[in-house]
Amino acid sequence: MSRFLLLFSQVVILFLSARASSEVKEPTCQDNGNVTTLQRLGYNVCHYKGVLVEVTQSRFEDRLDLRDLDLLAIRENAFKNVSATHLDLNQGNRISLLTRESFRGLPNLERLDLDINVVPLSAYLFADLGHLRSLSLNFNKINSIPKDSFAGLSSLIELHLGLNDIEAIEAESFSNLNPKLLGLWLHRNKISRVAPVAFAGLTELNRLHLGYNRLEDLPSDTFRGLNKLRYLYLNDNRITSVSRSLLRDLVSLRRLDLQQNEISALEPDTFRDLSQLKLLDLSGNKLSHIVVGTFAGLSNLEGIVLSDNGIHTVDNGTFADLVKLRYLHFDGNNFEIDKEVSGFPHVTVFTKI
Repeated sequence: MSRFLLLFSQVVILFLSARASSEVKEPTCQDNGNVTTLQRLGYNVCHYKGVLVEVTQSRFEDRLDLRDLDLLAIRENAFKNVSATHLDLNQGNRISLLTRESFRGLPNLERLDLDINVVPLSAYLFADLGHLRSLSLNFNKINSIPKDSFAGLSSLIELHLGLNDIEAIEAESFSNLNPKLLGLWLHRNKISRVAPVAFAGLTELNRLHLGYNRLEDLPSDTFRGLNKLRYLYLNDNRITSVSRSLLRDLVSLRRLDLQQNEISALEPDTFRDLSQLKLLDLSGNKLSHIVVGTFAGLSNLEGIVLSDNGIHTVDNGTFADLVKLRYLHFDGNNFEIDKEVSGFPHVTVFTKI
């Protein structure tokens, strides 16, 4: 009898162990009949009433696609040591509830796409993503950037914040953001004010997009510290003037886009410190008179666009410093400029046909 009981108990133990082992291999959310579980290229994805509940991995895939799930939130610790390098949540979701813990369990993530959601920024929201290189938050109805929103992102080199409702860039908007950031997109917001030295900590930045905003006046130290910036887009704003003091730190700039603003005059030496500039676009402003010395110092400029300004006077010698100039766009003004006026027979001048 004792031998029978011992044998029976061993069978029961083996059965329970096997059952426990099989349950560990399955996502725990499968025990809840109300949770929807689906397969996404090597991942088991569980969500319930708009909440991402759990994501586990069945085989390695570098991209995890969680689009079109109508998600509203991501539960804390939903990702169970997921090795994906790219997480896509940018379509068919309306995510508005996130915490720092929502992104735990993604140790290798390098690219996070949260476009077209309703993500509110908060301090240290992405701080657990130390390997993240690209963060995209376009079209999220963001209206402000709280202090330390991007703190902890020590590997970030691209930050996309376009097509939002941001009204101002404050002095601490980019506090503790990786100083090695290379690209910052802030186009198509509602930005009317930039605090002095707001970008000063981004010493490696080489591309800054501020086009399609509501900028009128920029403090003279707006771009302080950006001596590695190569591309600056300020197009389609309401800027009334630019000065040498505003541009003086931009010694590496290759392209400056100021088209579609309200600039009515340019002082001599405005661009004096931009010796590396290759393209200057001033089209669609309100310039009427270009004075000699306006383009002084632009020894590497290859193209200049002055179209659609209503210019009626260009002083002799205005283009004298532009020894590498190859093309000049001058259509849409009040007189025809020619090669003799430009001073360089090798320059292609574009005017109205």
